[in-house]
Amino acid sequence: MNVAVLAPVFERLQRDPRIEVRFTAGRPAELVDAARSIGVRARIHSRQSMEWRRIDVCLTADPWDPIRLRRCWRRANFFHGMAGKYDLDSPGSLPIGFAEYDRVAFINADRMRRYLQAGIVAPEAAVLVGYPKVDALVNGRYDAAAIHGRLQLEMHRRTAIYAPTWSPASSLNLAGEEIVRSLVDAGFNVIVKLHDRSLDAGEPRFSGGIDWRARFARIHCPGRLAFAEWADSSPLLAASDVMVTDHSSIGFEFCLLDRPVVVFDAPDLPRLARINPEKIALLRGASRVVRTAADVGPAALAELADPGSLADRRRAVAREMFYEPGTAAERALAMVYDLPELPASASPEPGSRHPGLRSTARPSFG
Repeated sequence: MNVAVLAPVFERLQRDPRIEVRFTAGRPAELVDAARSIGVRARIHSRQSMEWRRIDVCLTADPWDPIRLRRCWRRANFFHGMAGKYDLDSPGSLPIGFAEYDRVAFINADRMRRYLQAGIVAPEAAVLVGYPKVDALVNGRYDAAAIHGRLQLEMHRRTAIYAPTWSPASSLNLAGEEIVRSLVDAGFNVIVKLHDRSLDAGEPRFSGGIDWRARFARIHCPGRLAFAEWADSSPLLAASDVMVTDHSSIGFEFCLLDRPVVVFDAPDLPRLARINPEKIALLRGASRVVRTAADVGPAALAELADPGSLADRRRAVAREMFYEPGTAAERALAMVYDLPELPASASPEPGSRHPGLRSTARPSFG
């Protein structure tokens, strides 16, 4: 997921012959396939191997887990969500050192205001960028029919995406399989897109200790059900007519398409995930809320039968949660190029040869 958040930035940096882009992760082997699928054209290094390497600019999308770099000049962080979970909307109590970042890219004005007022981020470090990850979605760059084909879903059916958050208290752990069955029984194709952390069966805090791949494999229905482990969820949203979630950033992202959202009420989730009540009210105000798995399929059908009923609220959510969607990547790149004081220039066309040897004159981005 974090690779997908940064992809619109690094794919452009990789085409700049003045820049060498290096990738690093805590568990590199687990990221190889996902990273290649969204444009990483280089080896993924271990964090240990990067600790003493000279890096001009470090770009991250996870402030909870900063990398230790002893020879890094500048750092920038991009938020990877905006749903108000885990106290990220109440930064005064967060055990995160935002002061180490020279720039913090904010998705919307509300969160930037909170961090500035709390003194967590200095005014000169805060940049209102938006969310580059959704630019392609907003600008209609995905072919829904082609995505259905890749997922091997029946072309003549409408498609629902089930995208719960990660938590033992999420709708996934309460009734995930029953929710999917209800959608299939209602006549939908179903895309199951779980949060990355829900797939970590070895960590009960994330997945409840359940192997969700195996659980959904047992109810697989060829042509009707696709279990998608795509790094970037945006193409899956473009291929979906309705979403079912509980509370997650992906629900807000779907509002950008002005398509119906069904929220499954998970009663303990707000407490355990420490969700800002304002964000809960915002998403639910633009959605149909259901409390039993049996109601999910009928609710999705009802929403599609009257897709305009909550359209004004969905559009209001999109305006509030995303700063100028569709143009965020350009602002992100301007911020990144400013850090090493490198003038932005027209990037070579995709597919042009990227220099393989590093020179001390070329800034190194990690």
